[in-house]
Amino acid sequence: MRHERFDRVELRPAEMRVVQLLRLWRADDEAGAQLLLRDALGFTRARSCLRAFGDLAELLTRHGWHGPLILPQEAQGISDDERAIARFVLTATEQDRELALAEATMLVTPAHILTLTNAAERVGLPLLCEECRARLNCPLS
Repeated sequence: MRHERFDRVELRPAEMRVVQLLRLWRADDEAGAQLLLRDALGFTRARSCLRAFGDLAELLTRHGWHGPLILPQEAQGISDDERAIARFVLTATEQDRELALAEATMLVTPAHILTLTNAAERVGLPLLCEECRARLNCPLS
């Protein structure tokens, strides 16, 4: 499996946040994920994002074609699986539905494609809100 250093990988802030969540999930650090998102998104958005992420992680675990390679939190690189999941989340969120459904076929069995895409959309929306606020320099409301 190929890994790249973070500084060489062009990921958007929302994609990097998905990678951070995946790594916290791998480490079974729910408290860390709650703190990370609460500080960035506020309590309500963080809670909804984490619920959706739990659904996404459950689908990947139970119905995925293989277990994704999620690197430890301190890793300096990014795995192809982490990148694919992060990009899938943003593709689903940004309403490119057909492409997101096609990407979902590579992640889970056919019966769970739509459910995974819906969960990814719910994960990505608050993360895109954070990205937009940062770009516009808006305070957390």
